[in-house]
Amino acid sequence: MRIAYLLLHDFRFASIGLDEFASDRYHFSKEYARRMADLGHEVELYVMFDGIRGSRELELDGYRIKAFGVDARFPPGLNFGNAHSFQALKGLDSFHPDVVHLHNYYLWSFPFAASWVKKGRFPLVAQYHGTDPIRSAKGLLFAPWLNACDRILVPSESERAFLGKVLLTRNRLALYPSTGVDTEEFRPLGGKDSQPLLLYVGRVPLDPDYRWEKSPQLLLPILKSLREAGSRATLLIAGDGPGLAKMKEQASSMGLSASVQFVGQLSHHSLPDLYSRASLTFVPFLLKEITPFWDGALQESLACGTPVVGFSDGAPRFSGLGVLVPTDPTIASQTIVKALDDEPWARSAGEAGPRAIGTTSEWGRLAKDLSSTYAGMAEARH
Repeated sequence: MRIAYLLLHDFRFASIGLDEFASDRYHFSKEYARRMADLGHEVELYVMFDGIRGSRELELDGYRIKAFGVDARFPPGLNFGNAHSFQALKGLDSFHPDVVHLHNYYLWSFPFAASWVKKGRFPLVAQYHGTDPIRSAKGLLFAPWLNACDRILVPSESERAFLGKVLLTRNRLALYPSTGVDTEEFRPLGGKDSQPLLLYVGRVPLDPDYRWEKSPQLLLPILKSLREAGSRATLLIAGDGPGLAKMKEQASSMGLSASVQFVGQLSHHSLPDLYSRASLTFVPFLLKEITPFWDGALQESLACGTPVVGFSDGAPRFSGLGVLVPTDPTIASQTIVKALDDEPWARSAGEAGPRAIGTTSEWGRLAKDLSSTYAGMAEARH
């Protein structure tokens, strides 16, 4: 089959260019493409980057990356999700895919892209990879194009319930992990550090809002509260981004330089060791629940036997895979101390994580299931 993946946002938010994305960075979209290529499909991944004139094509791991410049931005004034490339969509017509898989249907490009795909009579899969402050309005505004999708993949029951109110028929909705995990590589590799190690893996945005994107800056007041309460926990930040320099300055001004280690962007293959050593992994954005279906870092941490900590708008809540805490640093730190001191809970959660990932998000099984789904859609088209 010929499979086209659409990743229709630019990378201003991450401050990286095409060559770095292609050669140095792990990205879920590349893993989807590589897994399908490994199964014998002809795969193209369409991406956008500022500064590209015309287009560029790269061969990578058995598939092609086709990169295009940004033709327009609408609505104006946004930092993410408002980039458009008409060239990328024209590329679909020459490739003539058997199925198109569009990552993130809350991008402003989704209505136009979905219309283009359906005009070409290509089967369309749309997948959730994040939301924004006007999700409810976008769900209603985008309803005609959501209803045009042949399959919509969502990582949570809350998103499935929300779209169930928008779609004319719910039989196109499927609960599906946001990405997969290579469980042969991401698995428990040894014991925890002697002193509690708290871990964050991911991008460091500039002035984020935890309700819509990861906000590692909020971890510093929590760490300060932990240290003031006598904890010997340290925080390790693995990642880079436009907010990294500012976060380092913030750590220094708070007197946390000796308690926070910034290691920068690491190779994906080095992460299992870090996850395995950590006592807890922070996933610092708003979560309704901790589920093995949503967020790559969360999934990888669970696979390595390490519970996770996310943010909640309500009271602290423990689950079998981690704990949700409010952003208030005092309450959050008190809850984290309880988690660190509760050895039976930590052991149980550490054992439950790999089982949950193995049964829901193991890449080999996911890729085969998705390939079968694509085949059924392509056959129905003909």
